[in-house]
Amino acid sequence: MIAAMHGQLRPVQMRSDRLAPRTKGIMARINSLAVAILLSCLLAGPARGQNTGALSGTVEDATGEYVVGADVRLRNQITAQEVSTNSDEEGQFRFDHLAFGDYLVIVNAQGFKSAEVPFKVGERKESPIRVSLQIAAATESVTVSADSASMPAAGQNIDVVELDRHWLENLPAKEGDPLAVPSIFLDPAAAGTLGPKIIVDGVESSALEVPLTSIRRVYVNKSPYSAEFGRPGRGRIEVITRKGSRRDYHGNLTFLLRNSALDARNAFSRARPALQREIAETELDGPLGAKVRFLLAGRYYSSNESATVHARTPFGSVVENVPMPEHNTRLFGRLDFDLTPKHTLTFSYKFKNKSQQNQGVGGFNLAERATDFSIHENEVKVFERAFLSPAFLNELRFAFKDEPQQTTSRSDQPANIVLGAFNSGGAQISLRQTEKTFTIQDAATLIRGKHNLRFGAGARPQSFQIIDASNFSGTFTFASLARYASGQPEVFTMNQGNPRMSFTQREYYSFFQDEIQVRQNLSVSLGLRYEWQSNVPDYNNFAPRIAFAYSPHRGQTVIRGGLGIFYDRQPEIMQQQALLHDGTQGRQIVVENPGYPVPYNPASPPPPSLVRIAPDTRTPYLTQASLGIERKLGRGRNFLAVDYTMVRGLKLYRTRNINAPLPGSGVRPDPTFIDIDQFESSGRSRSHSLTVSLQTTLRNRFDLLGQYTFSESMDDTSGLFSLPANNYDLLPESSRADYDRRHRFNLIGIYHLPLDFRAGTIVSMNSGIPYNITTGFDNNRDTVPNDRPLGIGRNTGAGPGYASVDFHLSKRITIPRNESKDSGARPAGRHASGRLSNLSEGRREGHGPWLEVGIDAFNVFNRVNFKNFVGVQTSPFFGRANAANSARQLQFSMKFHF
Repeated sequence: MIAAMHGQLRPVQMRSDRLAPRTKGIMARINSLAVAILLSCLLAGPARGQNTGALSGTVEDATGEYVVGADVRLRNQITAQEVSTNSDEEGQFRFDHLAFGDYLVIVNAQGFKSAEVPFKVGERKESPIRVSLQIAAATESVTVSADSASMPAAGQNIDVVELDRHWLENLPAKEGDPLAVPSIFLDPAAAGTLGPKIIVDGVESSALEVPLTSIRRVYVNKSPYSAEFGRPGRGRIEVITRKGSRRDYHGNLTFLLRNSALDARNAFSRARPALQREIAETELDGPLGAKVRFLLAGRYYSSNESATVHARTPFGSVVENVPMPEHNTRLFGRLDFDLTPKHTLTFSYKFKNKSQQNQGVGGFNLAERATDFSIHENEVKVFERAFLSPAFLNELRFAFKDEPQQTTSRSDQPANIVLGAFNSGGAQISLRQTEKTFTIQDAATLIRGKHNLRFGAGARPQSFQIIDASNFSGTFTFASLARYASGQPEVFTMNQGNPRMSFTQREYYSFFQDEIQVRQNLSVSLGLRYEWQSNVPDYNNFAPRIAFAYSPHRGQTVIRGGLGIFYDRQPEIMQQQALLHDGTQGRQIVVENPGYPVPYNPASPPPPSLVRIAPDTRTPYLTQASLGIERKLGRGRNFLAVDYTMVRGLKLYRTRNINAPLPGSGVRPDPTFIDIDQFESSGRSRSHSLTVSLQTTLRNRFDLLGQYTFSESMDDTSGLFSLPANNYDLLPESSRADYDRRHRFNLIGIYHLPLDFRAGTIVSMNSGIPYNITTGFDNNRDTVPNDRPLGIGRNTGAGPGYASVDFHLSKRITIPRNESKDSGARPAGRHASGRLSNLSEGRREGHGPWLEVGIDAFNVFNRVNFKNFVGVQTSPFFGRANAANSARQLQFSMKFHF
């Protein structure tokens, strides 16, 4: 945790000499000058001759909550004299103008063990410290090193990616998306069926739809084997929102602007499309009386970005830009009631209203395939946090979400899919859905000697009301442009029946975890989690977890490992599709070699096709094991960690046509149906990865966090709707996973520059992902043209790598105001003469208003990162990409804080 700087703010910058593009003329001279200035900043050492320093830090409890009002005393180790202050509403404290020497920070708070942190003030600027207080059953005192206890903790891995506001506000983030940075540190092998989990204030959310100014901290890979969560550490993102101030009123106004005049042209566009994107955020917080504080935040987003169509039709190439207007309004409010020092109550409300037009266009999809999407969300949360005794903490959470949404095609014409060439007609999507979710959770922490117990339970009932009339006009699939020109489709599909349905889905879980401090240098965590879902006939979902941390010589090196099972859940889309196409409420019409444009004679329709869930379906799960070594590098969050992780997935979801023609005879097992597509839990996966993580501060100016991963990921299913090429032979499906990248490197950095300038950068470099190679024909007559050439397995094509550098530069202008120099630190001990000896009076400087202007550049070097490689052999694009990631884009920002 990096404490907020008070008074004089230190600007931040990064090595932009690596980022400056090589241009000509005047731009070259400007860049050369900028490089010289930045190099001089990098090489400049700290000023000499000063004889005073500063100390700052944050006080938190074991769950990461700020401890407000903690008594923080600073003792000179030579003179034994003290000064003191109290932690503020964000748990922060600061002492300035300290004489060089050795000090002891002593922190006391009611209900917690007393903590002591030794600290040396010298010419070298130290990072802010974090004091983590443990719940105490009786009056206890423990000496801790800066930022962590001297004893290793099995659940406190040092390589957690922790992004506080210092990181979030000073790194380039397109459109101010708070998940843009943490998402690059996730492991796709640990994500699960529905992708990574987003946990907001302890409650699972479908998305992080809150303004950036309302976020306090984001974690990735925190306590990887915690029994409290259903996913491993690198398969979830934990977000903590901010509380309002207890004493003062604060506000923030933020404006973000993008315009196409400043952007580079996409590699597949013939002309740069018009773009105007405007984002406004506002936030206000403060006290409402002595025991209540509030926070209100809002965000409005307006954009007319375009998608690039790059396709081939019988009339020639089609390259055009299609505008995709979007409007998005978000509101977030929070009330915190400090009922007593040990009892708090929180109410929060989130509102979202989002509309998008012309979605789904781009690549092979022509403009006529556009859909319109809208979603409206209201979410209410209630949290209660109480110390029922000095050693017992209970956290109770309620949440209710109402989320109606709809997606409709702009054209109702039948769809034409020409594999690897173009897609025309209507998108054949007509979906209206209302989801209501209620969540109740209770988690408790109990301290008993060497045991730190964490246990709890939760329930998540959901209800769905759906009208799904998708593909009611039908879809023709053609193997090639030649087949389209001659009017010879491979397959025609169409849905019929009653599109209305409703169903419920209930999820329950409980967990127990005991973190045991076996010895001063050995900690072991034992946990067990149980999960159950109402619509899955699987009741044996026990997930044991174990983790350990061992410090061989009670020093800065820790050996850490763990093993655990993590269960997934069945997505509601499976139940929806099975109800919609069960043969009674609805059915699918599938015709091989149909006529065009009339696929079959309505007087003699073909047999129906069904979708169902296999009766022996089980809950998918992952088994993860890891072993690593960590080394702290001095004080603060400076560390080097090396970690090996193995992830094995079992009972993964796939779809299989169990009524496909039998090999040899070509006869369907049940001639009364064409296809019976069955959701099964028969897939497997395995992943091995070696990760090296480094976080440090260079020359007191450059905050750096880097991570390199060497990995191999294999599986035999591409997901829930993945159909094998041969429904009776799954062995050739085992190959590289869709997300397999052998090498992944991500680096984020913030550089402090003089004159209140700051800079940040994100560097991402990954090796390529695979793609599938198919013939384009339905050779085995199973009505799906995904057959592969003889001897070719799944995902044998190899795409190119990805590389991008993003850059942020901002200037903060502090607006002076008159305020008292004394902010409340009180001297606790004095020299006989009445003056402090070797210790100046500690004080915190107030927060003044400031204005910040900045610019973000994404894909600075304008590298073309190709995507969507075409593996259809009949395609005119075979072996090539038909799309690329965004070219260089610029974003301007202005922030005002008061």
